[in-house]
Amino acid sequence: MRVPHGDIPSALEVHGRIRDANPLFYVKCASWYNDHGDVRDHKVAFVRTLFESQDPILRDAAWALLQELPLPLVGQVVLEKNARCLRGAVIHYLASMDEGELSYHLLRGSRDIKRMVRRLHIPTSRSDADNLRRIGLELFSKKPELRSIFRKLEQAETPTEVADLLRTTSIPAYIAISAIKVRTPEIMRILIRNMSVNELLQSLNSLGKMGAIRPNMDIIRGKIQRALDDRRLNIGRIRSIQRHLDAELVPAEIFDNLTYVTRERARRESRIEKKVAIIFDTSGSMSTSITTARQLAVTLAIACKTPPLMFTASQSPYQIRPEEWTFSHVERQMDLIRPVGGTPLGSGLALLRRIGEKVDGIILISDLAENQPPFFITEFEALTYRPNIILVHVPGEGDVLSHQLRDRRIDFEMVDISTVDQYSIDQIVDLVGRLSPFETILDIMAYPIPERPTGTKKPNYWKEPMGNE
Repeated sequence: MRVPHGDIPSALEVHGRIRDANPLFYVKCASWYNDHGDVRDHKVAFVRTLFESQDPILRDAAWALLQELPLPLVGQVVLEKNARCLRGAVIHYLASMDEGELSYHLLRGSRDIKRMVRRLHIPTSRSDADNLRRIGLELFSKKPELRSIFRKLEQAETPTEVADLLRTTSIPAYIAISAIKVRTPEIMRILIRNMSVNELLQSLNSLGKMGAIRPNMDIIRGKIQRALDDRRLNIGRIRSIQRHLDAELVPAEIFDNLTYVTRERARRESRIEKKVAIIFDTSGSMSTSITTARQLAVTLAIACKTPPLMFTASQSPYQIRPEEWTFSHVERQMDLIRPVGGTPLGSGLALLRRIGEKVDGIILISDLAENQPPFFITEFEALTYRPNIILVHVPGEGDVLSHQLRDRRIDFEMVDISTVDQYSIDQIVDLVGRLSPFETILDIMAYPIPERPTGTKKPNYWKEPMGNE
């Protein structure tokens, strides 16, 4: 599946065809992807496509899967025209939400909630569910309580007042910090102590601007250490936050601590024992290929037991050998590489053969149009073994190589990338980690079909007091 990059209508068309052709595989694939997939657009497409099915088993699976989506993705599932059972699923989702999480979304994601409530005609002020009444009070009344607490936080002048207000409300500290005008050292310490690990990591640049990091390093160290065991934070997310930290605002110790966390998490979670070679096209206009190779190399170095081998596919092929597999070290090694010249896609493979290395997989990043030797197929067929091939197709000239591989009956997998982001990179890593496409299918078919709780199937069940069923 290619990464839709927000083009959900196109993804829905493909999902619909697969659902209709093989509904059993599709519903199990949706369940499997919910646990193992990384592309948010596909998670939305799976749930939306299952809700639009005529089969009640698939609609019930959609109901169950929607409960596990983050609120912004639930908002994308809700369109102008919706299946009837989607209304009950969203009501249950909102009514069962954690109090603190609901407060966060009422303050930061109120547009999503308002749109869903209005489009699905969800009862709020007169509902028997506490969360739904609270939504009515905060978003549709003239006296929202959270806003009034915000005003009190703005007027608070002592750490005691701030602490008392934070104790009596479910406003996350990450949001409360924007309302507090008098940011004394004591108040900042209270706010940092109340932040979750994720909130703290997202606030590091802001805290640095306020001069609140160094006085509170004892608390911050402990929270970063907790990221080792916080399953809600994936490695890609931590790495993305680290890349966007301002070195002038955030102490070097925090960079070191986050690097340790990502490496240790990778060591604990690493399941990929394959050795791979990344070969990336550096011919004219292939800047996307170079950017993709840089991000993919660092991600694979974390995910695999053995760091990848890296080669350029160019008129002067070159092996990249960073001192350390960090983004800065890889970037330094690639700093002088420019997209220029012709396209001998087999040149990197020829260099791999020359140094005598054997790999389990070859990742070729290119627009897949080659115009001069050494050619990829020629070099591949000269190998004494048969590694898996993953083609990462980036924008450029017309694709020639994939058609040639099909003609020679050489197996390969292919990923189309129009925009380089962490979701695209994770999709490639997922392909590397598979033993084979067939074994992945076996894993998918072993997954249970998600089931909707029986109690939620009663007519008008949302009118009764609701909890986490």
